[in-house]
This record gives sequence, C-alpha cells and structure tokens, in this order.
Amino acid sequence: MSEVLNILKKKKIQLFFLFYVLLLLPLLCPFAQNFSFIDKVAVFVVCGLLFAAIWALSLFISSKSEKIIYSVMLAISVIPGSIYLAYLLFARVMLEQNSVTSLFETNPEESKEFVAHYLSIWVIVGVLIYAAIPIVMICTMKPFTKLKIRDNKPLFALSIVTILCIAGVDRISRSVYFINFYKTFVSYKIRTNYEIKTIKERQKEDYTVESVRQDTTPLTIVVVIGESLNKHHMSLYGYPRETNPLLSQLGDSLIVYKDIVAPQVHTIPVMRSILSMAEPEHPGYFTEKPSLYELFNRGGYGTYLISNQEFNEDCKSSYDILLTLAEKKYNVAAYKQHDDIILPVLDRIFNKSANSKKNKLILIHLIGNHMAYEFRYPKEYIIFNYKKDNLVADAPFRDDKAKKTIDKFDNSVLYNDYIINSIIHTLKDLQKEDAVMIYFSDHGEELYDYREFAGHAYEKVSPAMSEIPFIIWMSPSYKTKRTDLVFDDRRPYSTEDFIYSLSDLAGLRYKDYNDSRSLFSREFKIKERFVGEKKYKKIKEKFGEGIMNE
Repeated sequence: MSEVLNILKKKKIQLFFLFYVLLLLPLLCPFAQNFSFIDKVAVFVVCGLLFAAIWALSLFISSKSEKIIYSVMLAISVIPGSIYLAYLLFARVMLEQNSVTSLFETNPEESKEFVAHYLSIWVIVGVLIYAAIPIVMICTMKPFTKLKIRDNKPLFALSIVTILCIAGVDRISRSVYFINFYKTFVSYKIRTNYEIKTIKERQKEDYTVESVRQDTTPLTIVVVIGESLNKHHMSLYGYPRETNPLLSQLGDSLIVYKDIVAPQVHTIPVMRSILSMAEPEHPGYFTEKPSLYELFNRGGYGTYLISNQEFNEDCKSSYDILLTLAEKKYNVAAYKQHDDIILPVLDRIFNKSANSKKNKLILIHLIGNHMAYEFRYPKEYIIFNYKKDNLVADAPFRDDKAKKTIDKFDNSVLYNDYIINSIIHTLKDLQKEDAVMIYFSDHGEELYDYREFAGHAYEKVSPAMSEIPFIIWMSPSYKTKRTDLVFDDRRPYSTEDFIYSLSDLAGLRYKDYNDSRSLFSREFKIKERFVGEKKYKKIKEKFGEGIMNE
C-alpha cells in the first residue's frame, strides 16, 4: 500500500490529465439542455469507471511508456473533445448519435458556413485552451517506479476487464465521447460501403414498375427540395412580411399544404428518407427496395438532377449514390453561386427534349435558406429592415443582432420566392406537355422562436425545425385528368413517405407501393409522425406555438 501511495505522490499531474481528458466534459453535462438527469449521471458514472480503470492500469506502466500512451490518448480525444465542447458552448447541448453521424456526411462547404455562422471569439478561445492544457501536462509529468503485475494481479485484471467492457459494449461506450465518436465513424463507413455496393448490384435485378396513366401526353414532374426554410416566415403561411409576393399571385393554382413535417432536422438523413423506402422500423429497406430514381428509370421516365448542394459522383456516401442514379446530372454547386444558377440549366433540359414524347422527372436541390443567410441572395434582395417595418415580434431573447439575423433570413425567403416562381413560369411555357411542380424544404429552421437560438440541431429539435412548407402547382390540363387524386391541404403528413406520394402523382405502380402512404390517395391513412426518434406531437406539446404566429 505504501508503494502505491509513493507512486501516487509522483503522479499528480498524470491524475489531473486523466481527469481532464475523461471527466471534464461529463462534469459540464449539467449545462446540456438535451440531457436528462439520468443521462448526465450515466455519462459521469461510465467515464468515472473508465478514469479509475485507466488510472489503476497506469500504475503498471513505465514513465516513458505512459507519456507515449497519454500522447496517443490526447491525439485521439482532442478533435472529438473540441467538437463536443464547441457544440456545448454555442448550442448548450451535447451531441447525440444522429448528429455525430451527420458530421461525417456534411460536405466541407456546408461545414465552413456552419462554423462561420456560429463561431465566436469565446468559442475559439475555449477550444484552444481546452487543447493546450493537456499538452503542457504531458510535458511536465514526473518519472516514477511502476508496480509489478505479479504482486497486484487482481487490480491489473480488474482494470483490463473494466476498460474492455466499457469500450466493447455499445450502449455503455456511447457515454464516452471519443470512443463513441470513432465507433460511430467506423460504423458509418462500414454501413456506407455496404450500401453503395448493394445499391450498385441491385441495378441488375428485375423489378417491374408500371404506369396506370393511359394518357399519351408527356408529363414533366419537377421536384424542388429547398433548404432550412421556416414556413412561418412565408407570407403564404400568414407571415406579416410580404416574403412571397410572386407565389401569392398564383392564387388557387397553388396548393399550399398546412401540416407537413420533416422526418429529421438534418439534410442528409432527410434526403435518405425521401429518396428511399427506408423507415425507422425497417432501415434495411434502404438497400432491399428500389429508391426514387430507380423507380422512375424503370417506369420509363427520363430522370434528371440539378443540385446546388455538393454531391460526389464517386459515391463517397449512400446519399451520393441515390442521386447519381439519375440519368442526367448537373452539379452546379461547384460554381458557388446563388440558386438562380439552376434556371438556365432547367431551360437547357427543356430545349434539348423539346420534341421528345418521354415523361421527365427533374429533381432540383437548392442551397435555399441555409446559414449563413446573407450568402443566399444577391444584393438587390437586401430588402427587410426591422427598424423600419416593425414587423419582427419582440421577445426577451430577440436583441438587435437577432432581429438583423431575421432580416437576412427573410431576404433569403424573398429570393427563394423568385426562384420557385421562375420554375413554375418555365413549366407554364411548356407546349403540349402536362406539368407538375412540388416544392418543399428538407427541414425547417428555428429563428429565435422560443429561445436565443437560430439554426437547426437534432439535440434542440423544435416545431420550427420540424414543420416545413409543402407546395404543389399543376398545369390545369393535368389537374383535370387526375380526378382519382385528392388534394386536401390540411392532411397531416411526413415527407418520410414522399416516394409513395410522388409515385401516385406520376401514376407509377410496383409491388412495394403503398396507397395508404400517398398524400394524394383516397386510401390515405393518418399515422404517428416522428422527427428522428422523437414524436412530433411531443415536440409540439413541449414548445407550443412560441412567437412564430404573433
């Protein structure tokens, strides 16, 4: 015992190092708004046990080896630790599993803009200090005489078993931030590689897709997916600012759905959901059943993708492969321009297929209203000023800076109105074709609606992030022909089932088609809606209306 005490006296810095690396974030967990009391206790207990086990094991390691091991530990923990700490500082939440996965899927350009929007001098200083302190500690560690394993076998064995159990058991290891970070990364890469391989292979398999449309008139369907649009900032949904002057002029020809919810609050999981038949109860359907482009390719449609958000044709993610299944792809995100860059591409598609009798599906992915909002529109759309119009509702958490941010967001909504209206007018000009346009945002965006926060994060999920605009325009000829469809703008619906609704609108049928999950079907059935793993109804009850409709 005296030998152990003598070692402990010389290992004070090592003790503090382990405490710092393993227990600092758990000690800060009480500041996380998304963790329950039980979550906080569980994190601290698991990390405390890991701290004790590593500390005990370090008694059997030489001073030189210990420095090497602690340097490796610092190297693997500093990046995830900095990410978790930064997130805690600016968002007041601890990252959850869904968001950790989203980190690996986010493209570099989106990450830069996210950092630019949230980064502050205090976050930078906090992260730099957090990373620097353990480096100093490693450099100042004093040498000591290690314990002999043969004289302390029970302590050595217990330490090894404890570490292996914590690292090996998935539910337990999630409580240790850096273990969870790397295990999630490995799991993500394995899953992605499997999905890409499987989806490529299934293109050779037979899968019959038939059309119930008897009409020979060519049909063009344009699906426009926006980004981070809060529907409560659209005058189409009652917002006091005139953010939709052009779409409002379309009157009854525009069907504006009132109660649509996104299946997640991050772009990639939403896109995975709307482009596939995967569902929370059956995630395997992602690889087992055809995706959206596959269905329309087999259904005889010419399929197109125009994206102002980065995707990779080398298929670095399963999201990429779902998009690259389109026959024609236009990746305009590389030009880093506003969303009007998609308009000449759309014109080019129609000019090239002017004499074609083939049906077309054109999916357009906008950068939309993604933060930082001031980058989403040209200078002529700098219109709104809260000091002049007094239309931004007051709240304790809305200072001048917050109201300026809302001005910028509303400018981006106004510009988005121009983009969508331009697409509709392009479709109106088509000769001898039926046409449909569907617009919806991937997810919503919170704008100081309930608290001092703007953006979207699953850990802080709210109605503003979950509720999305959903708008349909149809050429009069096509609307007249499809008397079998129901256009009830008050149906509660989640875009999780979008693939069935689009199939119904296009008149496609296949063995996995489910009529009860189409928004436009007479057989439509209302079901419980989820945002990630959380019930939308519970989210709504927790937050109420906030100040969105004031």
